[in-house]
Amino acid sequence: MEKGALISNCSLKELNTWQCGGRCLWLAAPASVSEAASLIERARDSSTELYVLGGGSNILVQDGLLNAGVISSAAMDSLAFREEGGAVFAEAGAGLPVRKMLALALERGLGGLAFLAGIPGTVGGALYGNAGAAGESFAPLVEWIETLSRNGEPRCWRRDELRWQYRSSPWTEPPLLITKALFRLSYESKDNIIKNIRHFSELKKGQPIGAKTAGCVFKNPPGDSAGRLLDQCGCKELSVGGARVSPRHANFIENHGGARAEDIYNLTRLCQKRVYDEFGVTLSYEIKFFGAF
Repeated sequence: MEKGALISNCSLKELNTWQCGGRCLWLAAPASVSEAASLIERARDSSTELYVLGGGSNILVQDGLLNAGVISSAAMDSLAFREEGGAVFAEAGAGLPVRKMLALALERGLGGLAFLAGIPGTVGGALYGNAGAAGESFAPLVEWIETLSRNGEPRCWRRDELRWQYRSSPWTEPPLLITKALFRLSYESKDNIIKNIRHFSELKKGQPIGAKTAGCVFKNPPGDSAGRLLDQCGCKELSVGGARVSPRHANFIENHGGARAEDIYNLTRLCQKRVYDEFGVTLSYEIKFFGAF
């Protein structure tokens, strides 16, 4: 959508990777921090609930009307590289697709981002959920993150104020919106960067690339793999309505044909129950929910 656009009664179906769900009261794509703050103030004054949409790759949107406004970070997609005191930094807007950041860093011979290979979504979403692969993520690279609170108040969080945990927000009380972040990178040979990118791409080979999914549905429990537990319980190819567990990887649920959000949610609950009944382990969601489930 265009920068600064605001669309009333907007369908979110085409804006999430599961391609399901209903409509929201309004969807806006602020191009600046001040525009985003104004939207937050507007929502607060009208007692409207707010959600933030990045790349739409790890969310489940309720069917029907989502009685809320949605702020898209798509227009906050800036990226600037600079050198200071022998170090090199990348300043990225929250709406920048991570695959674009990886590609532009590779062009400049900047390493440290190979873990982004095959990860969908945006910088803001990856930071908010501490996305990563094989134990690597943005966390050790972050110098600061700029945010807006649920009251529209701006704040800059320095690296020593952030508490990183596995697939979790680095804040005890998360802000509403990440707007920008600064990362410290390092020069590396392009051959080595490409080698690392291929390594992380290999890790994705068992995933259902090309299917309508939202990435991993559940977090890995300590010392184990959610995919392994789900597979051991016979969850692969379980289905509810138009939703099915991927036959390639049991921690992925596919919209296999006209799935409703309710189908997907009910299938996640069925998978959770199977794992709990078999292993006594309660799987926690990695995906986020827009609306009531």
